[in-house]
Amino acid sequence: MKNIQFKLKRISAVIVLLVVLSSCQNLLDDIYDNPNAVTEIDDAALFTNAVRSLLFQTASTSGYRFAGQHAHYLVAGSTARRPDQYGDNFDDDYYGMYSNFYGGVIRHIEDVLQITSEGETKNEVRHAMADVIAVMGFAVITDAYGDVPYTEGGKGKTEDILTPKYDTQQFIYSDMISRLAHDIDVLKNSDPRNGYPGSDPLFENDLSKWVKLANSFRLRLAMRLRYADNTLSRKVVADCLAEPLMEDPSDDASLIQTEGNGNRWYSYKTGYPMIKVSEMMVNQLTGTSDPRLPVFVSKDANGKYEGQLNGLTDMAFGASKFESKSNMGDAISSKDSKYYVMTAAETWLLRAEAALAYDGDAVKANDYYRMGIETSLKQWKVDTADILNFLAGPTGTLTGTVKQMEEQIGTQMWIALTPDYFEGWSYIRRMGYPVIEERRALYLERGVTKGMMPSRFKYSSHEISTNGTNVQEAIDRQGPNSIATPVWWDKKQG
Repeated sequence: MKNIQFKLKRISAVIVLLVVLSSCQNLLDDIYDNPNAVTEIDDAALFTNAVRSLLFQTASTSGYRFAGQHAHYLVAGSTARRPDQYGDNFDDDYYGMYSNFYGGVIRHIEDVLQITSEGETKNEVRHAMADVIAVMGFAVITDAYGDVPYTEGGKGKTEDILTPKYDTQQFIYSDMISRLAHDIDVLKNSDPRNGYPGSDPLFENDLSKWVKLANSFRLRLAMRLRYADNTLSRKVVADCLAEPLMEDPSDDASLIQTEGNGNRWYSYKTGYPMIKVSEMMVNQLTGTSDPRLPVFVSKDANGKYEGQLNGLTDMAFGASKFESKSNMGDAISSKDSKYYVMTAAETWLLRAEAALAYDGDAVKANDYYRMGIETSLKQWKVDTADILNFLAGPTGTLTGTVKQMEEQIGTQMWIALTPDYFEGWSYIRRMGYPVIEERRALYLERGVTKGMMPSRFKYSSHEISTNGTNVQEAIDRQGPNSIATPVWWDKKQG
């Protein structure tokens, strides 16, 4: 009898299990087959993630280990210093930067673009906002590597493209500029209620600020073409000047890291790798009595501002007393310090360059130049009296030849872009200012570039092995897969 009861219990358990499994399968079938089931992705959450990813990835390895040292903003300790010696044996880093952008901001934003472009979830305003972020993400990738997957980039999930073709940087720039023009037209005449209220970490769904961001970024792209496609550059610059631009620090595109230990630079004060401000930056700020000195640089143990020289050999570095040099300033290396991807200060300085280069108007260029400096100082909350004193000094006015004035603008741009070190490196590559001298001294490493500042990142061996045909076509067009090979827009002569 007990045996029969036991068998009945087992049979009942099996029946219950089959019912549960059947219900689960029905639920899975519903998930996979029902377009209105819970598989619908929240594009608002994806948009927020994409925006945050854009800012944080721009300040990641590419920012501190590579661009920050190439552009002589800082010097890293330990093995993180190797890019400062102009080496190129960093295959994992090159792949990591590439995959993090495509796997982060681009993947998320491509999903948003698809969701907001079709069916019941079609939304022109959200699509335009997402498109601005997409362009900004692709701009970083192409500025880092040159030719990259663009029309097919980030579409492994949405369109099952696993080996995307590499588009030319010339095409990418032309298309990004066109996309932003369309986005601006959409956003400046739209109802904010159709945007991302509650999910916009940049501007809290203020579409007027999104228009300024898109147009200011478009101005950046247009000026990047100054030596590569001057005709297009002039036309687009003129178009940008006819639309609203960033003018005040309240327009800045910035975010505070709210997860983990906060701002990336915070852990580098005493942790790994230790970061020190460059001698070039400290000398520039102290030599001009720039009130941003205590903002960007901390005093050393002796109460002085002392920077670390870039590019030292291992022997020279060992004798340089690296640990005692000045850390980054608290304003840019605290837990709640901001990340920036576009500022009003940069926009004013771009306008100064354009006025000088395209209008031949030194007076207008000087006005914009002064506004750029003033806006940067306000961005970092410098006292009004110090702002006025600095602008009244020799640094506050453009003087000399056109070349000398361009160098002044370039130097102030380099300072104002802090801590967006990647953009600072890109600006130096295009303009050549401030001048990063060729390394000739015996105590300096010349690296694989023969002492010249690196021009790009290399395509990684992983990408070559998994998408070899397309990568090789890009290399054949662009030149050797070397950090000494300039990208397409890097065509400044003399």
